[in-house]
Amino acid sequence: MTNDQASATPDLSQVVLRLRDDLSFVPQTSGGQRLYVVEDRLTGKCYRLGAAEYAVASALDGVKSLAEVVATMQADASVISGESCDNGRAALQVCKWLLQTGLARIIDRQGGSPVVRAVAPLWSRFNPIFIRVPLLAPDRFLERMLPWTAWINSKMLAAVAALLAFVAAAHLITDWSRFTTSAGEIFAIEQGFYLFVCWVVLKIAHELGHGLACKYHGGYVREAGIAFLLFAPIPYVDVTSSWRLRSKWARIHIAAAGMYVEAIIGSIAVLIWSHTSAGIFNQLCVNVIVMATATTMLFNANPLMRFDGYYMLADWLEIPNLYSRGQDYTTRLFRRWALGEEVSDDAVPSNLTGSRIVKAYGIVAWFWRTSVCVSLICAASVLFHGAGIVLAATAAISWFLAPGARFAARLLRRENWPQLRRLCLLTAGAAGATTVLLVYTPSPLPRRSPGIVEYKPITVVRSDSPGFVREILVAPGDFVRTGDAIAKLDNVMLLDELRLVELAIKESDLRSRLRRQRGEMAAYQAEQDKLVALTAQYEAKSKQVDGLVVRAPATGQVVGRTLPLLLDSYLREGDELCRIGKEEEKEIQLSIHQDDLQAFQARIGERVAVRGSSGVLYADLTSITPRATDRPTHPALCSTHGGPLPVRTDHTQNSPDGIRLLEPRFVGHVSLPIAESETFCAGQLCTIAIRSRQDTIGHVLGRNIHDWIAKKLR
Repeated sequence: MTNDQASATPDLSQVVLRLRDDLSFVPQTSGGQRLYVVEDRLTGKCYRLGAAEYAVASALDGVKSLAEVVATMQADASVISGESCDNGRAALQVCKWLLQTGLARIIDRQGGSPVVRAVAPLWSRFNPIFIRVPLLAPDRFLERMLPWTAWINSKMLAAVAALLAFVAAAHLITDWSRFTTSAGEIFAIEQGFYLFVCWVVLKIAHELGHGLACKYHGGYVREAGIAFLLFAPIPYVDVTSSWRLRSKWARIHIAAAGMYVEAIIGSIAVLIWSHTSAGIFNQLCVNVIVMATATTMLFNANPLMRFDGYYMLADWLEIPNLYSRGQDYTTRLFRRWALGEEVSDDAVPSNLTGSRIVKAYGIVAWFWRTSVCVSLICAASVLFHGAGIVLAATAAISWFLAPGARFAARLLRRENWPQLRRLCLLTAGAAGATTVLLVYTPSPLPRRSPGIVEYKPITVVRSDSPGFVREILVAPGDFVRTGDAIAKLDNVMLLDELRLVELAIKESDLRSRLRRQRGEMAAYQAEQDKLVALTAQYEAKSKQVDGLVVRAPATGQVVGRTLPLLLDSYLREGDELCRIGKEEEKEIQLSIHQDDLQAFQARIGERVAVRGSSGVLYADLTSITPRATDRPTHPALCSTHGGPLPVRTDHTQNSPDGIRLLEPRFVGHVSLPIAESETFCAGQLCTIAIRSRQDTIGHVLGRNIHDWIAKKLR
């Protein structure tokens, strides 16, 4: 029995109740206890009653009042057998539940107008995050399909499905890297339509599996339709009639039939995917595999949500109404500790194992349900470019604010003031403890900034002359000394220009001598001036020709992974070939976010933790540039090269690889000691972590919430 709290009916012990005549009761045995399944054909719902609850319900004949029914039951000890309904309070609770579910109605013995129980307002029952729309009654359709689809529920197909799943798992494990690469593309924008189609087809097959299994075991399917979870369509079928089946294995089979069908489709998709090449059809198979496995396990097979996995677990454990009992236990636990009420755990089974299961399930399910509700509200708030805030507010009112308002109205009654006082004291104590925790407890999460190891100082080797790279004489990582040849360039035009200048010098020298012999002193002086200019031009050309052999300007290690790729490429004058640095002289260049600037500035001159692939060491933070820049300090830090910093394309600016940072960042410098410099390699990514004295748990939490809200508003 679902033990929901109803509003109290005035002097319910004096009213006359009667069960509806159209209800059907099916006895069952679960966990060694006698149960009765009540089937309401008008609503298509089924309820489970214990033996004592059934005794109370069956005694409501429309003639005797509730007080008379309780007196009769107390006189007949053989009826109640010491269960929870052996007192008036429990019987009153059963009658409230029967009225609330509509299974019983009040009969007026004086012939006056009947007592009408209050109906909850529509706004409290409507939740826009989850909307259920019934469309049709598929029972006749499934009845006609049953002779043609009975093989789906056969043992032979179950054996074939198990073998198919084993083979599919072997294929998937063998080619796991290719699968993960393809699975990473299922949420791409261009895959949206195909993903939606796969989702709808899979869920239709899933619900057909439930419906056919229900008909196979003799049940009926009252309705089918579409449920919208955050406006995402999810088909559903109502197989509540399976509750009246006496075999728990039949009920488990019906609950698992949808996942069983999805598992078969997913296994077939794996085999097709493994034997096809990349393309649209191959990607469709990947979509089916992911949704038939990961999403099914996360939602349908999750026993903490009232989907297939929950009903399978409840039937297997033979604990009826596991969710309702767990929910009732958490409610009673709250009332006992927060309100100081004396409540009994009559929702918990009497045996030790069942009691522990219900208690553990109730607590875990409460945390899961709360986290799911909060997650759905947060997800709804960012829909439709922020317009989903109205949707989120409506859901929050329905799930949290409305029940909270009803609870507060109950506590404000004069007779409940002691409970209110206790709750206020506990709340104030918890708020004070939480405030102390948030304000004075340092955050366990340090501030982190990415960095890259660079040589200090770094010498850039540039081409002094334009030309084609014909020979590279060193490799990255080689040690060179000042003046060692690094590469040889070829420039035929430059050599020809040098020869032409050389010939022009010889001609000018001959003309100069001839002018002097003839005594043409003015012409001789002009020729001498021309000879001087040609000589200077020759020296400049000679220097350019000598520059075709690129030499090391300093002693150190050659740095430049792209150096071998420059072979046969054309370099302009001043283009970079590589860099030279010393292994014993390195530093880490940090990229610091603007929000972390003050925290890092406070640590200048102090040792900070540097975490890299070589381990963790401590080095001095020497300086931070006073101005922020959106120019990346190194391409390896950018997301386009696998780094942590997001960038944007900017081919109009003179930036490395034509990219810019999305947000300007400050550059910090961490000096590495000689011993640690040889441990870290140039170009290696690392992370610098610091702890700020101002970073308490509350400060970090507030900053993250503020940034999230600001981001959504933008």
